[in-house]
Amino acid sequence: MAKKAVERSQRVERKQEIAPGVAAVVLIDEARILRAPLLKNENTRGGDVYNVASIADMDDYGYLKTPKKEIRVKANLARAEKYRLEADDVLLTIVGTIGKISIVPSDLSGKWIPTSNMLIVRFKDERADKAIAFTMFMKSEYGRAILAKLTHGKTIPIISKKAFARTFIPELTSAVKKESKLLFSKEEKLYLKREELVAQAEELRKDYLKG
Repeated sequence: MAKKAVERSQRVERKQEIAPGVAAVVLIDEARILRAPLLKNENTRGGDVYNVASIADMDDYGYLKTPKKEIRVKANLARAEKYRLEADDVLLTIVGTIGKISIVPSDLSGKWIPTSNMLIVRFKDERADKAIAFTMFMKSEYGRAILAKLTHGKTIPIISKKAFARTFIPELTSAVKKESKLLFSKEEKLYLKREELVAQAEELRKDYLKG
């Protein structure tokens, strides 16, 4: 009992505000943070086939697309399973291109793993709603400021997993989750509309010099 009381006290002490009236919590208190190792294709019989999620599979909106790259894993099967993606995991790039973010869809088919330049953020409860709220926070000016502050490396930009895990995020209250879901939906509609307009522009160009 005493140990639990100390842990609760520590969590309270670590709270602060993200913005006026918006309480903050430490990310690692809310989610498990993983970084998968580099897993290579094993040119062998047997083993399991995994789809490898990369930045190419991440749109600027919505959910992660089905990864196109496949590898076969046998000798490192236990490691692959340890970092196998689950529904509503959040992927965030932390090497090279910093801050690209996407959510693993709930209807994923097959076995997916991320490339080694990403973090997996897996919330301990209410994964679907918290994944959306966290994603929209990281896309906001507050999230971008955190990424900029944590980025180091002169040749290749990189963010430390340990440092990122200790960052503050908004307390994911019902109000925060509700607002985030609304913005997530609006963002998706805007990007889809943009894609529609780009497609229309491409069609117009096909008529060039054709009378």
